Amino acid sequence: MLRMIWMGTAAVLLLLPLSMAKAVAVTQDRDAASILAELKSKRDEADPVLLKELAELRSKAAADALLEAYDTMGSIYMRREVLRALATLDGVNDAQQSALQKLMDVATGAKERELRESAIDLLGDCPNLGKTFLAAIVESTAQDDVRERAMELHVARASDADKEWYRKLFEIESKDKKDKDKKKKKKKGDDDEEKELIQYRLASVRGMAFEALAPSLNDVEIHEAAADDSAGIRRLALLEMERRGDKQLDNYVTEVFDSNVEVSENRILAAQIIARKEGAKAAASFFDVGEKAATPTSVRLALADLLAELNDETVNKKIVKQVGKGRGMEKVFYMRAARNIDDPKVSKALQKLLADKETEIQIIAAELLGSRKDQSAVPALEKALKKPKDEETARAFVYALSELNAGNAEWDARLVEYAQGDDVYLRNAALRYFGESGKHVDLLHAALGNPQWSTRLTALEALASMRTVESVGWMIEQMQSEEGRMLHEFADVLFELTGQPFRTSKGSWRGWWEGEGKDTPLIDASELRKRRKEEEDRRLKQVTSVEFFGIRIISERVAFVIDVSGSMTEMLRARYVDEKGETRMAVAQRELQRCIDGLATKALFNVIAFNSGVDRWLEDGIAGSTPENRGQAKEWVARLGAGGGTNLYDSLREAFNDPEVDTIYVLSDGEPTAGEQTDPGIIRQHVRQWNQNRGIVINCIAVGGALSTLQWLAEDSGGTYIKFN
Repeated sequence: MLRMIWMGTAAVLLLLPLSMAKAVAVTQDRDAASILAELKSKRDEADPVLLKELAELRSKAAADALLEAYDTMGSIYMRREVLRALATLDGVNDAQQSALQKLMDVATGAKERELRESAIDLLGDCPNLGKTFLAAIVESTAQDDVRERAMELHVARASDADKEWYRKLFEIESKDKKDKDKKKKKKKGDDDEEKELIQYRLASVRGMAFEALAPSLNDVEIHEAAADDSAGIRRLALLEMERRGDKQLDNYVTEVFDSNVEVSENRILAAQIIARKEGAKAAASFFDVGEKAATPTSVRLALADLLAELNDETVNKKIVKQVGKGRGMEKVFYMRAARNIDDPKVSKALQKLLADKETEIQIIAAELLGSRKDQSAVPALEKALKKPKDEETARAFVYALSELNAGNAEWDARLVEYAQGDDVYLRNAALRYFGESGKHVDLLHAALGNPQWSTRLTALEALASMRTVESVGWMIEQMQSEEGRMLHEFADVLFELTGQPFRTSKGSWRGWWEGEGKDTPLIDASELRKRRKEEEDRRLKQVTSVEFFGIRIISERVAFVIDVSGSMTEMLRARYVDEKGETRMAVAQRELQRCIDGLATKALFNVIAFNSGVDRWLEDGIAGSTPENRGQAKEWVARLGAGGGTNLYDSLREAFNDPEVDTIYVLSDGEPTAGEQTDPGIIRQHVRQWNQNRGIVINCIAVGGALSTLQWLAEDSGGTYIKFN
């Protein structure tokens, strides 16, 4: 509609005498100038409607005014609103180039993550020149995540006209030549000398280019791609071959599945294709690979799931015979494969495994017995609960028995004892069960004031799931005593229930509750979506707190877990040709020291460093953020040296051993190579178990590349995962 109005105005200008046309243009310029003057006078207090009015002029003068307004604004919110206004100028001949160039500049250069993400997504929504600028970003020297997002948006809007460019990216990115690893772009430095920015090739971009091209490639090209082991190309090629019904697919998937050096994702896909094609005939090879000790956990579990899905009588007979036999992950493999088999022998084998020497086996056996609703397992679980090996197994037994004893008054009384007892794991397990079942609200209310923060968090989440107005009052009452991350947890839950914008203002919540709050119904889903948007806007109008690699720190009970393995001496990417990048270690030390300086006075923190072993700044847990402690911690960080392997597992366990820690920041540059566990799948599973009733948020920074283990840890705990190159 706006475009039609502008075109009509242009047509009128063509028919008017030159003097009158100039007068109209001057009027538009004057209108843009007056709106800009008001924006500059009010700055961040200006009404965003003014930006829309400016954009609706659809002129070069309006674009220029918006560009000037952007530099005037201080808050992320108002600068984002300027970007949105600029995006509407796509299609305005004399304005779109400068408007979208600004979006590109912000997407590739802004320090604030919110602005980068908003700018690039706006380009993706511009139908006229958006793809042109997205392509320019892909071929720019911007950070990896920006270029990857630009490629995703470009591919999402792909047409036949883009195939030539995609082919170019796919073919050029595959060449491993030093002179192809640079794209020169001149920029003046402080010394007025011209420098050359480096463009790094991205395997992920090549992968996306291939995915867009695959349907149009011939069979020979697809076969060549199936032999490619980079950027997931092989996986995409195998999927395309399956879609086409390619006769050579069998040879390729067999080779991939049998390879011990193939990436797990590809082996799993190959197994899935084999299962779809062969059915129960594939079971023999699945058993063989699943039993091997060297098989990665993710592959082993995927094969167990495929066997369970086959639900073949002959296959099931072998699974039943093997449940409980073997060692370690071999037991896990057959337990998982048997999860859907209704056979007393499976139940009996699982009950025996409740006494296995490995706690992980005990936990899985308990979970399976509970999910199978196997009443015959109650005596075995009761026996196991009397002498659990540790708190984790005790919690698993409680959960299983709760599932099997639902509605049993005697068991309910025992859960009440656990909920009021001293064992934090049993206590939290019982409280969580009450939240799920809607029972004993009074105990959850009392638990909101428990000295142990993890118990308070469990009670808070349980009450939130019940969604009662009465619980809002209890939360506001307890909130008055909370600080740090727990204060934010209470604020988040209260917002989700009521939609009120008071955030961490304790007095405002109390005043609202004592006024109209008690008589205000809880907010519904549609209204909550609206309030969330308003809340996000408010956040962007505020000054952000201290950050660690761009992740905000709101907790006051923090553990920093830092990789100091030998690979941390490697250089990060240099930005300019003929310049050296900093070592990963130097950047980590500088960022951590800066972060320690910015911690709130009330904050408690510790630093854990890991290579082949684990070291910590303080042996006795987290300490207060006093000037003296901050200084000592920074000196300790400065003395850290890099060497050895990557013992992620033991360092995380060390952080979890501190009962006060509620937030962990992990920085690492490689997958685990040392420690009690190095298999990423097992590490993920164990950390999930540790965190089931702790609620620790794990934020992860992958230095120098993408790391699956860190990404999983962040996703599972509700944390943030970022890559830093």
